[in-house]
Amino acid sequence: MHRLWNRIDFAFSSAWQNFWRNAAVSVASVLIVWVVLLALGSLLLVLHSLDQIVALEKTKASAISVYLADTTPLSSAMDFKLHLEQDPRVTNVTYVSKDQALARFRQLPALDPSVIDTLGTNPLPASLDVTVRDIRDLGAIDQEVRTSPLVDKSPATNYEPNVIDKIILLARVAGIAGLVLIIGLTGLSVFIIMLTIRTAIYLRRKEIEVMKLVGATDWFVRWPFIVEGLIVGVIGAVVAVVIVGFGYRPAVINLQSVLIFVPLAFDPSYLRVVLAAMLGFGLLLGSVGSYLGVRRFLKQ
Repeated sequence: MHRLWNRIDFAFSSAWQNFWRNAAVSVASVLIVWVVLLALGSLLLVLHSLDQIVALEKTKASAISVYLADTTPLSSAMDFKLHLEQDPRVTNVTYVSKDQALARFRQLPALDPSVIDTLGTNPLPASLDVTVRDIRDLGAIDQEVRTSPLVDKSPATNYEPNVIDKIILLARVAGIAGLVLIIGLTGLSVFIIMLTIRTAIYLRRKEIEVMKLVGATDWFVRWPFIVEGLIVGVIGAVVAVVIVGFGYRPAVINLQSVLIFVPLAFDPSYLRVVLAAMLGFGLLLGSVGSYLGVRRFLKQ
């Protein structure tokens, strides 16, 4: 047990010395690992937010809001509601008054209530929320209700047939572009870690020769360099985790204040998964890069 502890102590102390002996390349390795993991964590959080938006839009896809003109009497609105309810394509129609529309608007994330209060009046129209059996009927119903004199003309409805398709396309493009970026940066980080290990081996070549002469095994020689790669991965991962962990909530809050109609939300449970994945990937980068460096330059 004492012998094993001595080997572990030697591996870590030698790795730390190697790290600072070649500080310039070591710091470069840490920086590239940090960039890779920062990009990975940011991409995962962005894609998660897009998934949340797509899920919400899908739940709203079978419904359409028909905005009524302010001059429409309540009795006429109820007649129009009854007319829509008799349509076999419609499953439900809900009347939303101007006050209810205002209450909904106030519940939007990060909305400043003074935005409406400064106007003095309620600019939001009353509406009929129409839910259909088949979302393919939304287009036809949208065209029909626009012809009614009771419907506001600017806009008549909130029907946006391409919103979900555009969001899904954006998520796919972001995912592919991010994946390509991460693959490229991952390859670069592994190469730089290999370069770090190669430089450390070169600087200690005479010491390694002596260790070999006195009977040191291959793995006894290799472990300090592998641990050095792990140190690089851990430091880069910790820095990236701190930035993402503390920056995620402020970023969401700032975006909510700008994109008040976009349902962005802070998800602490998903953040914990992302941070754990970043740490794991950092260790993987360090171990793979150092192992390849050792395997390449300490072959017997």
